[in-house]
Formats: sequence, C-alpha cells, structure tokens
Amino acid sequence: MPRPMLHMLRRVARRTSLHMPATGGKPPCRFFHAYRWDTTEIPQTDDLYQPTGAIAQAEALMANRAGAAATLLLSGGSTAGVHAMLLYAAKRGQEVILPRNVHVSALSLCATAGLVPVFAEPSFTPEGRLFTTAAAYAAALDAHPGAACAFALYVDYYGLLSDLPAIASVVHARGKLLLCDEAHGAYFNWRGDIPNALACGAEMAVQSAHKTLPALTAGAWLHAAPGVDAGRLRAMLRMVQTSSPSFLTMLSLDEARVWMDRRGQAALDGLARRLVRLRRKAAQLGYTDGQASPPDGMRYDALRMVLCAPEGGAQLAETLAKRRVDVEMADAAHIVCIVPLQRTARVLRRFWRALRYAARCRDASRPKGTFHALAPVAPDRPALWPQRRMPLHEAAFAPCEPVRPALAAGRISAATVGLYPPGVAWMTAGDEVTPEIAMLMDKIPPERFFGLDRDGMLPCVRQENA
Repeated sequence: MPRPMLHMLRRVARRTSLHMPATGGKPPCRFFHAYRWDTTEIPQTDDLYQPTGAIAQAEALMANRAGAAATLLLSGGSTAGVHAMLLYAAKRGQEVILPRNVHVSALSLCATAGLVPVFAEPSFTPEGRLFTTAAAYAAALDAHPGAACAFALYVDYYGLLSDLPAIASVVHARGKLLLCDEAHGAYFNWRGDIPNALACGAEMAVQSAHKTLPALTAGAWLHAAPGVDAGRLRAMLRMVQTSSPSFLTMLSLDEARVWMDRRGQAALDGLARRLVRLRRKAAQLGYTDGQASPPDGMRYDALRMVLCAPEGGAQLAETLAKRRVDVEMADAAHIVCIVPLQRTARVLRRFWRALRYAARCRDASRPKGTFHALAPVAPDRPALWPQRRMPLHEAAFAPCEPVRPALAAGRISAATVGLYPPGVAWMTAGDEVTPEIAMLMDKIPPERFFGLDRDGMLPCVRQENA
C-alpha cells in the first residue's frame, strides 16, 4: 500500500537539520513511546483547561523556572499563545500597537477578533533587518491613546534582541499592557547572559520550546506575570486551541524542562564555544558572521548562527541542501541556522563539511577575486509599506477573486501575504497592493509565500465590494 508520509519522513530523517524543531532527532528522555503514551483527558490523566494533577504540576515547575506567576502549556504552538494574549488584552474594535515584523499569527487574530492593528514606525539595521525602538512605541501610543495594549517582538529569526526594558517602560508609563513574542527565546529561562521577557517587564510572553529546545513541534509555553488573571487567560486559550491537546507534546515540554535543568547549562556553554570556533573557520572560507553590527543599545543572541553568503543566501542554502544539510531560512545575503543542543558536535561537523563543499562550488563558478550572486535571491521586504484601504477584519472576510500578482497593483488585498519563513507580512488584508509588491510576488516562487492560493494567485477584494 502507498505510504507517502512514512517514506517522506524516513528520507528527511537521514538529512542534517539546522532548522526547528531543535531536538537533534533525539528525545530528551530515555524512553519515548509515542503510540503507547498517546492519550486524552480521562480521570487518570488531567485536563489542560482545568488542571489539577500532572499538568498543573508541570506548569508550576515551568513557571518557577521562568519567573512567572503562571505558565500554560501549549500544544498549538506560539500561535495559540499569541491569540490567547491578544484576546485577553483587547476587545473587538480596539486598537493594538504592533511592530512591523510581527508574526502573521497576530494579524490573523486581529482579523478574526475584530482588533485594529496599528504599526509602530520601524527602524532598520545596516543589513535591512526590521526592529522597533522604544521611541517608536511611545509615538504610536501617544498617537493612539485608546489602544488596548502593545505587542513586542523580543528576539527575531536572526537573534536580534529588542530593547525590551525600554519598550516596557514607555508602554507602562502610558498604562498599557505589554505582550511579547519570545518564540525564539525559550532557552533564555536557562541563560545567564540574556533575561527572559518577563524579567524585562512584559506582562505576558509566549515561547516556542520546539524552536530552541528538545521539544516536539508545536510545543510552547505561555507565561504570565503577577496581576494577570491566569484563569481568564486559560479561558481565552481554550477558544483558540484544540479541546484535545496532545499529551505527547505536553510531555515533551516537561521533559525539555527536566533536560535543561539537568544538562542545559553545559549544553549552552558547549554550543557557545563550538559556534565561536565555527564562525572563525567559516570566515576563512568567506562566510563571515551575520551578527556583526547590532544597532546601538541592542545585541544579538550569539547562539543563533547567521552567516553572510557572498553567493547569496538562497544559493548557499540550495548548495547545502544538495549535501543533505537543511538550514532554517535564507534571505538575499544570509543563511540562518538553528543548532540543536543535543548531538551538537555531530550536526556542526556535517554542516562544516557541507560549507566547505559550498565554498568550492562558489569559487569554481566566479571570476577570480570577485563574488557574485549565482541565482536570483528574494528580497527580505518591500522598500515601501502599502497603505490601508479597508479595515483588516472586513477585507479578510470580504467576497474576493483570484488575481495574478503581476496584475494586482492598485487592488485591495483580501489576504495577509509575506515570505515564510520568517512569517512577516509584506501587506495585510485591506492594504492596497503596490506596484513593487506586485512585481516581487510575480518574480518569487509562490511556494515561498503565505497568503497566496495554491495556484499562486492573490485573493483580492472584489471591485464592487472595495
């Protein structure tokens, strides 16, 4: 009988993963019997939405580690946590202050819950990476004093850390709640060099354990500071997450905590040392550190590996993939790798061999003494942001029609669209499609995008409804 999923996963398991989930292909506990231990809410287990037993104990242990008043286990990923936080903090029709590089999950909740997104003015690193300053949040909140809350991204795909204490200060000075997407920072709970989001002043923060820790995909934590009504927050979670959460995913969250409590410090220190050596060797091949120039007052998480690719990030990722090494993402000039805390040495050895192969391929195909892109690479973002023509929650559910991206300029998008990864929207539902975005969508392979339909067409609001 055909078994496409089994064959696909067997093939993938033979490759080297430098992307999430960060398990290294190994469970954090000695035994992990997936089918035997898969269960549901019965008197002998517990109920995530009314926990009194093992789930309550696991959440309390994690809350203690994170410095939280309460922690909720998530089997629906950080997306479920983002949705629950926003539902807790804002009511239909209220404005919420967002960074431009907010994850698409926040915009999806705004559409379904009728919240009004207001973007703080973005800033850019020398490489063109987005970040948002405390001053930009202050300006947005002053211009929109009725906003219910502010939402911040603490650490992005590149490991760039925002100045969250300063952001928290301006948000709290205006009497607002600060919600935080800390998806890429689950291991901050065990780091001595980087405080987690709650320690920086956030009222609520979500962390994707599967992004940096040995937890199963969609395993995440939602942390709440003192003063947050944990019972109401759990009620919001129940609205956006399955009523049958995965006990295996929740088990992996608890075991990831145990593993980190036992071995995390040594693993983190070992990874840091290995990355220092690897960056030094990679630079000798022409692949320099992509975290070399953080903005003033900001810094990078050194455990996120970002390398500059002279041949272009997409081309380097493609060459590495031919050697069965898969990275987390590539942009126009870089690759981004998530290195697991388990089997770290073996993973980095395989990566190093593949990187040397890529350097030989690059050098063989370029004129002596020069670097050039070997293949077209995708831009990270449009140069200009589009203008809103219709409320997000109206456009997302308005009658729509598919339009070829090249012909969509001037139309109102019915979809929130961007590249994944990193899941940052170029435009949201209700925005007018700019000529630049239309051109970029037409040139980049449609499978790189979220928001386009399966034929690569852009859903646009029908003209009579615009």
